[in-house]
Amino acid sequence: MEQAASWRRNSKVITIVKSLQNFYTLNSKYLLALHSCSESFGVAIKDTKNPEAILKSEVFNIGRSLSNKLISCVEKILPRRFWKQILRIGIANGPGSFTSTRLTISMARTIAQQINCPLDSMSCFHLMAPRLYKHLNQNQIWNPFWIKDDLPRRGIVAGKYQLFKIHKESDFHEFRELISPHLISSKKEINPSINASNNIKKDIISLINFSQHCHNLQVNSHWEKTLPIYPTSPIDNKNKNL
Repeated sequence: MEQAASWRRNSKVITIVKSLQNFYTLNSKYLLALHSCSESFGVAIKDTKNPEAILKSEVFNIGRSLSNKLISCVEKILPRRFWKQILRIGIANGPGSFTSTRLTISMARTIAQQINCPLDSMSCFHLMAPRLYKHLNQNQIWNPFWIKDDLPRRGIVAGKYQLFKIHKESDFHEFRELISPHLISSKKEINPSINASNNIKKDIISLINFSQHCHNLQVNSHWEKTLPIYPTSPIDNKNKNL
């Protein structure tokens, strides 16, 4: 009995090792997703030949060290020698830290330009929508709603969203971004509204599913059109409330 149990355990180890040996192949074509709109950095990859399986994803809690660790974090998930096999990149383009968002978008634009691949972008509020809309009343879930973030001494950053379609086969919830995140006056009424809440582990999966959706539809997302969302100016925010 003990030998049989040991054999089963060893067999499992052998299976895992073989799986890891086939984790990266020269025939694979990858989707890459990057999310750096908070102090955590999310990276995920998916093989388009096996679109139902997330090959690998990880959240790096690196705080303000992104400028020094950006490339090494991406290489941990997808080694550089396989970057030429990237078919499409998805990126969260804000709102978030001025520096981290700019750095990640610059890297994504550079890779997309060099290997001539599409670059999809989505705001981090848009990525939150599939999680947060569930806080609405049942009779409101197909109606427009706001996601907002209160900024100390600066006002409110908010965007408006609406559930459009649920793709059950891929567990992808398609939302329209009716109004992109921007700075508004604290006096403006926005209802119904939900407070923004980061969950990079889940949102990086939503992002790569969005890129998969764009890939399936053959959407042409050119890297030049991808720009960061900066609702607040690092210099002066006066007279910017709408």
